[in-house]
Amino acid sequence: MPEGTIYSQRLGAIGEAQFEAVAARFNLGRFLKAEPTISGLFGQNVFVTTSEGDFVLRGAPHWVKELNETEHRREDRWQFGKEKFFARQLHERTKTPVPWPMLHDEASDIFGWPYLIMPRMPGQCFDERSIRKALEPPDRHGVAAALGEMLAEMQTLTWPFAGDFGRTSIALEPYPGGAPVWTIDETHAMVNAADKNGSMTADDFAWIEALAEQARNAAGGRPNTYVHCDYKLNNLTVSKDTGAWRVSGLFDLHEARFADGALDVVRQACSYLDTDVALARVFVESYRAATPLDRTLRERLPLYIVNDRMKFWQYFTSPNTLAEWTKGKTFRGWAQRYMDGMLALL
Repeated sequence: MPEGTIYSQRLGAIGEAQFEAVAARFNLGRFLKAEPTISGLFGQNVFVTTSEGDFVLRGAPHWVKELNETEHRREDRWQFGKEKFFARQLHERTKTPVPWPMLHDEASDIFGWPYLIMPRMPGQCFDERSIRKALEPPDRHGVAAALGEMLAEMQTLTWPFAGDFGRTSIALEPYPGGAPVWTIDETHAMVNAADKNGSMTADDFAWIEALAEQARNAAGGRPNTYVHCDYKLNNLTVSKDTGAWRVSGLFDLHEARFADGALDVVRQACSYLDTDVALARVFVESYRAATPLDRTLRERLPLYIVNDRMKFWQYFTSPNTLAEWTKGKTFRGWAQRYMDGMLALL
């Protein structure tokens, strides 16, 4: 391991000479300083300042795992090739403020892994706790409305088929059976993992199957839009210009895909249901006001709520990450509140 500063456990120690090498490779001026980022679950990012400006270096790419696999395998090309593809599409075909140009060094000679270097986006990055301390209620209302408007703008990016980057081809591939079938299969894979944790009941299984069938029957004819899959405060920046809030940066695109845009409503709406129900309504109504009329949303959305909440349930009922809040609960008993709350917004 090189001598240097540890900016995150995932990135390890990075020395000034390595940052200088990156700046030289991409003609980014003279390296001045690096700083740890204030958010990001996986610790892939570090802020870098050069004489040419402020950047984000994103390294140590995720390895790949197929839907029903239990172990990851090394594939350094997949994550960053995918993120650059989706960033380019959003930059060129929508008004979504993504970090561009997104420079991809596929070589591993500087760090031992490939990396991205991209502009640092302007504005403030919050989470559900920090925004309540930093902003007054009218401003939080403005941010919620801006998030809904930006979600609608992102979804003006469409594709002829639903799909994701293949783990082997490192190119966009269609989902066999389309978006609904893939989402159901992904949900089943997580349910099976949670069942191995001993955290699923017969009632949970029956409830999920009924909602999956309901979504399958209602999903025909939906456009295949850009889906971020982790659209929330932590993965964007916001700015206030001439009295109005706007999303000024969107990042962390490694879960992006083309599918049913309704899936992206869930993550942030559920966060608001945990902290401020009124803002959940502002967010959802802002989004729906800027999108075409969706007559089957009420039938499709429950599957997406289950899919999103199952990601947390499966993780936090695992023996290695068992959370106190899961004890004595069933999945349906825990997730029903989000289901009822979101359907009430429609």
